[in-house]
Amino acid sequence: MLKTLSLIAVVAGAVAVTHTPASASPVCGDRSKVIDSLSAKYSEEPVAVGVTSNGGVIEVLKAPDGQTWTILFTYPSGPSCLVASGEAWQDLEEKLKGPAA
Repeated sequence: MLKTLSLIAVVAGAVAVTHTPASASPVCGDRSKVIDSLSAKYSEEPVAVGVTSNGGVIEVLKAPDGQTWTILFTYPSGPSCLVASGEAWQDLEEKLKGPAA
C-alpha cells in the first residue's frame, strides 16, 4: 500500500510539473491504440494505475529493462493523452519498518 501511495505521489508530482506550451498539441488517442503503439515501439507495458478525483485514470507504463517509460492520462470522456515520457525509470524499494516499539 505504501509503495502504491508513493508511486501515486510521484505521478501526481510529474503531472503537476509537466506543462505543455499553448502552441503544442497534446498527443491523444484511443487508449488501446496508444497502449499497443507503446508496446510495439518500446515494449512498454502498464506497471501502475490510479484513479484521479475527476474520474480519470493515470497509468505508468515502462519497458521491462526500465530504459523507457510513459505516463498516460485517460479522461472520463474517453481520450488517452501522453503526459510525460522519458528514460532510465527506477523503481524505489519499499523501506522496511523496524520492529514496533
